[in-house]
Amino acid sequence: MRSPSVSLVLVLVLVVSVGGVLFGCEGTPDTPNTGTANTPNANFQALAPLTVADVQTIIAQAVTQAVASNVRATIAVVDRGGNVLGVFQMTNAPTTTLIGSSLSPRCAEGVAQPNICGLEGQRVPATLAAISKAGTGAFLSSNGNAFSTRTASDIIQEHRPVGVSFVASGPLFGVQFSSLPCTDIKNNPPLPLGLAGDPGGMPLYKSGSLVGGIGVETDGVYSIDRNPFDLDIPVEELIAVAGSRGFEAPSGIRSDQILLDGVRLPYSNAEQPPFIPTLAFSALPGVVVPVILPAFTFFDGTLRGTVDPTSGFASATAAGLAARIAVDRQGNNRFPFRNSPTPGGLTAQEVQTILTQGIQTAYALRAAIREPQDSFVQVNVFVVDVDGSILGYLGTPDAPVFGFDVSAQKGRAAAFFSGRNAGSDLRAAGLGSFVDRAQQDGIAFDGSIAFSNRAVGFIHRPFFPDGIDGTPPGPLSTGLPEWSPFNVGLQLAVVQDALFTILTGGQVPLSSSGQPKCSASNITGLQNGTQIFAGSVPLYKNGQLVGGVGVSGDGIDQDDNVSFGASQGFEAPLAIRSDQVVVREARLPFVKLPRNPTDF
Repeated sequence: MRSPSVSLVLVLVLVVSVGGVLFGCEGTPDTPNTGTANTPNANFQALAPLTVADVQTIIAQAVTQAVASNVRATIAVVDRGGNVLGVFQMTNAPTTTLIGSSLSPRCAEGVAQPNICGLEGQRVPATLAAISKAGTGAFLSSNGNAFSTRTASDIIQEHRPVGVSFVASGPLFGVQFSSLPCTDIKNNPPLPLGLAGDPGGMPLYKSGSLVGGIGVETDGVYSIDRNPFDLDIPVEELIAVAGSRGFEAPSGIRSDQILLDGVRLPYSNAEQPPFIPTLAFSALPGVVVPVILPAFTFFDGTLRGTVDPTSGFASATAAGLAARIAVDRQGNNRFPFRNSPTPGGLTAQEVQTILTQGIQTAYALRAAIREPQDSFVQVNVFVVDVDGSILGYLGTPDAPVFGFDVSAQKGRAAAFFSGRNAGSDLRAAGLGSFVDRAQQDGIAFDGSIAFSNRAVGFIHRPFFPDGIDGTPPGPLSTGLPEWSPFNVGLQLAVVQDALFTILTGGQVPLSSSGQPKCSASNITGLQNGTQIFAGSVPLYKNGQLVGGVGVSGDGIDQDDNVSFGASQGFEAPLAIRSDQVVVREARLPFVKLPRNPTDF
């Protein structure tokens, strides 16, 4: 067990001084650490995929525990890539669930107004909540770390640790609005409600390899645990743990074996309950149910085993290092390196250079949230154009699936908010109030500031500066008491219309090219929404903005480090970087890099 080193915001001259080792354009890092990449299960290929019999066993174990607990539950099982393998709804189980965690009376069910309360107070099918919980357990985990929805609840709130005043927000603040049904970055099926922070979602492992997740919804409320470090045992978590019997995460990689900033991550308050003879699947009280929206067929009602053991990835190399690409069902590379469609933009060769530098940097860095301790950083890396179009993708072999959509969101955020048309595009989409608030703080979205994702996130917190209680919110954030992880401000506002359309039975909105879109009025550059935690920088060529690089994987400071390393030769001009801007007497950040990042 370990606690990641204290991190510092490093000035450019210090970063450049180590460029020959970590960020050089030539060759590979000195003595790259291969960490878990050389162990048999540390890649995207499931060694022993889930079978139909496995899915039946997992569901039967969960239902048996629900019967013993005298509750009626909806249970979902997904594979590592998020494909739904089974959804079982017990007789008389609640068919809907209420989204909500706010303490604001204005956001209670029946009175909540979406323009004030976001998703708070809205009802959705319980099946969607169970699938999102199961997918969260699978997407946030890997063969080097096992995260649950309780873990997620810890790292998305306004303070981390939760309940401790005057500390910064959780490191994955905002991740809940990723992998949405409207994303155009579908290497894997989306999650109907995004990533979940409501206890009751656990990862599943088989032969030591991550193979999927289980999600349970029974109490009629889809929320977060306001204190994930408490000792209460939600029945949804107990049922999920019971369902995972025989498919538990290896004890050495559970999140409660990992320290983040000196505080142990939570995993589950429920231990494996005493064995109860499992009911026969044919005798379970309830039925397998299809989950079909006009927008998307999540599950057709037929139980199945793992759909794709590779989770949509194929092996590749970058500068001689093991990597992966995203492939379609026919094995074709979905995001090959390509020339920018924008005149003067990046060439395919430059895209390859940037992505390769990112992979090289990752191999040189120690991971923050992965076991064993000498593991290198596992990440997803996207390069995008100024209009958000994808120019290329590479990942390391065991990068968590959640980071696939997120890294594209991050790269797009850096390119969009650094662009000259960001403010006018937001106004055209009806989101001008956020632009006005930013202008009141001296922030212009007109290309005059090079924004990293860390900088965008910094002005998107319910306190500004982040972690200073009692201060007004950042210009892009909702303020307290209405703020909650379901009502965060601009990030949700960008995707809210699309989400409401989908969740109320409408079709996924499409762009003019026929691609799914999450952004209001099809905001150019934010096709799959946006992200508000660190891990991206804008890219410049001859002093002109040409795109962004986004990274997501094993720690946000490490994400910053990889994105900054990838950008070498295409860095933002120092004079316009966000860390040259002072707002309310606080300097905005640009990137924050770990101290002693190569200390394995």
